[in-house]
Amino acid sequence: MKKKSIAIFMTLCLILTGCQGNVNKTEQKEEKQETADAAQTEIECEYTWATSHCTYRTEEMELSDGADGEDEEDICQECLVQSDYEGKVIQKIPAESLGLTDTQGIHFMNVSENEVLIFSTYDSSDLVKVYSVPVIRKGDREEIAIEKIQQLFLEFADFWMDCKYITDTKEYILFNWEGEMAEYDRKKNKFTRIKYKNKPLEVGSILYENNQDYVVLYGFLGDETAVYYYNFVTKKMQEITKDERSIYQGGDDKLFYTAVKGEKSGLCYDVYQFDCKSGEKSVLVTEEQIRNVLSEKPEEGMDLIREIAYEDGKVKLEINVKGKGVLLCCDTQTGKLVQEGEGRLQKTQEYPLEKPLTNANQNYNYANDYNVFVQISEDDKSNCCLDEYTLDGKFVRHIFTNNFCGTKYWYLLYANNEELLFSVSEEDEYLYVVPLVIVDGSSFPQMEKAEKIVKIEEYDSGLYADKNYIIFADGMSQIHVYDRKKKTFVKVKGIPKTEMNLVTKVGNYFIFDSISYYTTKKGKAEDAFSYYKTGSDQLHIMDPMCDGPIIGDEKRKQVIYARGTKIWTYDLKHKKKECLVKVNKKDDIYEMCIWKDRLYVFTTGEMIDGESTNGYSTDVYSYSLAGKDKKLYYEKDFTEALKKFEQENDKNLLLADFSVVNNKIYIRGEADDYYLCYDPAMKQLKQVRKNDPEMLYFFVNKSY
Repeated sequence: MKKKSIAIFMTLCLILTGCQGNVNKTEQKEEKQETADAAQTEIECEYTWATSHCTYRTEEMELSDGADGEDEEDICQECLVQSDYEGKVIQKIPAESLGLTDTQGIHFMNVSENEVLIFSTYDSSDLVKVYSVPVIRKGDREEIAIEKIQQLFLEFADFWMDCKYITDTKEYILFNWEGEMAEYDRKKNKFTRIKYKNKPLEVGSILYENNQDYVVLYGFLGDETAVYYYNFVTKKMQEITKDERSIYQGGDDKLFYTAVKGEKSGLCYDVYQFDCKSGEKSVLVTEEQIRNVLSEKPEEGMDLIREIAYEDGKVKLEINVKGKGVLLCCDTQTGKLVQEGEGRLQKTQEYPLEKPLTNANQNYNYANDYNVFVQISEDDKSNCCLDEYTLDGKFVRHIFTNNFCGTKYWYLLYANNEELLFSVSEEDEYLYVVPLVIVDGSSFPQMEKAEKIVKIEEYDSGLYADKNYIIFADGMSQIHVYDRKKKTFVKVKGIPKTEMNLVTKVGNYFIFDSISYYTTKKGKAEDAFSYYKTGSDQLHIMDPMCDGPIIGDEKRKQVIYARGTKIWTYDLKHKKKECLVKVNKKDDIYEMCIWKDRLYVFTTGEMIDGESTNGYSTDVYSYSLAGKDKKLYYEKDFTEALKKFEQENDKNLLLADFSVVNNKIYIRGEADDYYLCYDPAMKQLKQVRKNDPEMLYFFVNKSY
């Protein structure tokens, strides 16, 4: 039986910064948190939660025979996996071991130094039960005391997946409960949904907390976003700032943050402080003071402050001065501001590559010939921030986006040498363009010049943009071509009223696949591969039967695709197709890529009723696109390396995305739970982990 896969890889927010939201890791007052934070720097494996002793993640496993009185086939339960810092599994705790009913509805919410929080959907009703299991230490061992499981509360929820743990103290637990902030009081055994100005407030991320009586959070009040202070004891909720371009740093019961001056359109800041005990806020350092203390004056309108840190009563500022980092220090008691020299407040993950990316503007969606743009998290839109890197992986700046979109729903679609393109959800979904200018060798986004271009009809997948055209697929999988100079859509002929996807690009040819476009005389619906050339008004059919992967071959100006057991090419210049080679009848081709002049073909066993006959085991072949040998070559070393990784990691590999960067093949797992790199020249396979430099390649891969 095929085991179901589950994503256990950390969110990009944790990959990049080790923090939540746009704030650097805040100073925590409890020793347990400091211990855990220090320990996390030594962790060498993927994880979801970490304590001072262990790491934890979840995976799915099959129920034991007869569990819940159901047929065992395809019935899975969630399992908590406890590992050491090197990734060695200590134990697996299946949901059925907790002694609760409805095992399939049990999910692990959070693991901390003191407890494991679990919630269970109650007998398929709208009731959700939340449980606590103590974490106990015996010497160097950390044990989960399952026998001491205790129910905390029972609450209604129409959709349990909208109930999420946010943070907790000794006496309180904070949740997002169906899009609304809620707390559970452990002493009073009371669950309360929290409102601000009689409206539900949804928590985006935690900016600062003392783990005792208050929390500072980024939240959503309808369509409005702001930073709020909440006190668990007094129940006081206070809005701190609505300026979504801020950089935040907490310390000694204060939140320090940047705030754009009202009369300025560029990113020029004052630094404010909010006292979490008194509830008062004041200006700590003005922009004028910062400029006056600098020995070398920065340019007007540039992103002046890049980072803030706090240590022992002093706020540290990293200032951008003509591409250099200049460090300032402000005493919070006296307000004295001094320049300390040049350097970096290193708080952001960097990816030091041996060789910089080349032809990045042409090869990748999220890079141009100067920089790489990494969206912190696609799921948590509250971050409202991109990280910008050089082509060799050095951190450049944070780019804050909410100041132009005014909503929590946005994501980066595309980057080129001239601009960044964002999808922004208002009442409808629109494409925004932010122009780029080159400053000190890097792309500087002029956020104040953001322009709404066109409605994109619930953008689904596949987008390309240059100074002349924008080509994309909408939520109904229909293709649109927008002429930017004429500011109108091109009326392309031959576009079918069916689902279409932009799958690749060769020069100015855009390649699509579609479902049920071509119908035979017998009335049987088939698929089709087609192409559109910019400047024309016609979609052309390459092959009326597409049922496999398709890739572009830029060097030979052709498209390579699989159809049944054969691999075909379509010459875009001469408009003709040709069969390259035939594969084994019992193999199913599910992906291809080109390394140098060789086509790599990845196959599984024959597909029957949606299942693979060989358990989804991957066999790899290659084919010369330049030589006279017209046969498939079995890549024994590559195939055996993948199978060895499966055995050593107890995984059935479900390979999703393939790309070739700097003469190596990079592979992403379907569930984002593993990343691999294969060097065909050295015949070596390695796993890419979250802090490895090669991780940058997975952020920029072109994926239409």
